[in-house]
Amino acid sequence: MIKAVSFPMYDLPGLEPVWDAWWAGLRRHMAAAGIDDLPEGRTRLPHLSDHWREPGTILTQTCGYPYLRGLSEHWRLVATLCFDVPWCEGARYRNLVLVGSRLQGAAGLEDLRGLRVAYNGSESHSGYNSLRAMVAPLARNGRFFSGAVETGSHLQTIEAIGSGAADCGSVDCVTFALARHNSVISTDGVSVLCGGPLVPGLPLIAPRAADDDTVDCYRAALAAAMQDNSMARINRKLLLKDATVMEEGAYAQIDTMEKQALAAGYSRLS
Repeated sequence: MIKAVSFPMYDLPGLEPVWDAWWAGLRRHMAAAGIDDLPEGRTRLPHLSDHWREPGTILTQTCGYPYLRGLSEHWRLVATLCFDVPWCEGARYRNLVLVGSRLQGAAGLEDLRGLRVAYNGSESHSGYNSLRAMVAPLARNGRFFSGAVETGSHLQTIEAIGSGAADCGSVDCVTFALARHNSVISTDGVSVLCGGPLVPGLPLIAPRAADDDTVDCYRAALAAAMQDNSMARINRKLLLKDATVMEEGAYAQIDTMEKQALAAGYSRLS
């Protein structure tokens, strides 16, 4: 079977060649660590979930929320990338609650009551699960917003808020930082109202069938890539600074947030 590698979570428009270059560097370090028959290029697929079903995939990335909701049966944690982003702490990241220009004076979540919210998809922690947990204590009879629109991606959520199609929304802080740092899209008219709780970042994962020695080789290669002077410019472009191994149990925090929202009677953004 042909091996495949993908990094779909932060593969933003315009950054594809940068991630290609990053993979070329990581591939070199993986080969030096003893992993052979590596693909020259990364796999790109139409839908995010396709990456977690692609036969032959030896390394990919996911969000902690779908990982807990079934992917962990078939995949194991390799490492979590650490980004040089103000809202991150080590391998932990948070969602950012964004508002449009007419809400520049908003002081907190309560000011979003009765407004229209945008989110990328219900399988997203930063776009959906975390915001739901933050809003749950404020909801009345299971409602807080006047309406919710699914955009399909964090970038589309940002655009919806900037255009006025939505009043507010929640996005991954790394996506927001990468979009601003690399001018992926305009963030004019969009500001950060507040940040959500810190949780473990989006993990790199390998098939459950991968043995410990193989995963250790992946981790050694990641560590080497972060220290490789020849990759320094690429790492800076992607805001990458490290890769950390996190325990499986650390991601349970994401599940706890979902359970707290459900216990409060707030099962969906509404």
